[in-house]
Amino acid sequence: METKILIADGIKTRVSIFGKGPPLLMFSPGGFDATLEKWSELGLYKKINILNYLRQHFTCISFDRRECGESGGRLEILTFKSYADHGRAILDDLRYESAHVIGGCLGCAPASEFVTLYPHRTESLNLIWPVGGARYRMRNFGRFAAHVGWVVEHGLQALVEKAMIASKGFAKDPTLGPWGSAVKNDASLESSLRSCDETRYAGYVEASYRAMFDCDSAVGPKPEQLMQVRAPVSIIPGDDTSHARSAAYFINECISQAQLLSLNVEDQISDSVFTFFDEFYEF
Repeated sequence: METKILIADGIKTRVSIFGKGPPLLMFSPGGFDATLEKWSELGLYKKINILNYLRQHFTCISFDRRECGESGGRLEILTFKSYADHGRAILDDLRYESAHVIGGCLGCAPASEFVTLYPHRTESLNLIWPVGGARYRMRNFGRFAAHVGWVVEHGLQALVEKAMIASKGFAKDPTLGPWGSAVKNDASLESSLRSCDETRYAGYVEASYRAMFDCDSAVGPKPEQLMQVRAPVSIIPGDDTSHARSAAYFINECISQAQLLSLNVEDQISDSVFTFFDEFYEF
């Protein structure tokens, strides 16, 4: 396994490359803690040891999403397009013209966005436990609102100081906000936050929430965009308050050629999931 730091879309990015075969661009699970380790530490991915399967068939390109882990960030309105562009820039840096694409959890949204933006660079799309549902939207609204409230009370300078010593990120501490995890890794982001007007900053936060969590179905591309997808697509549904089963079925409804593994969560084990993958990838 080779782990290195790239500058992708102008952002310091930790990338890990391993396995053999055609390239697979991996949009990490973990919500606002989307580090490359989540593929081996979190939920279903750990349960079925997904990395062991993928590394046998692909050159895996896993990375800390911007504003997560050891990657840096940029103060701007966050959208799934900006996350998808980050992935595209990684492919550019590694000189891959196209790749298979996989996303887990919140990573399904930028993975899907990547396919709608760059169909000519997409060999296939694999979505595992897409996030969505009314409870998920409501919880994220609370998370972003709690952050804005904290900044109004304490100010941006206090936010930066807190972020510089924080051991948790936005996923575990909503007061830190979506840029909090990256401040200690990125001097330019720290400078942007320190010099930003608080009213303007609140606008960034609120616009980012509206851009990413404005629906009760699956977050990510609009239905009309999903209906234009022509790449092979596979979907594994989750079933909890973050990964509503309806989110996976919504994507499946929009993409006519999608293949969906219609199994209960407890039946999603290595044998069933990897047999599904074998058939999808035609191994």
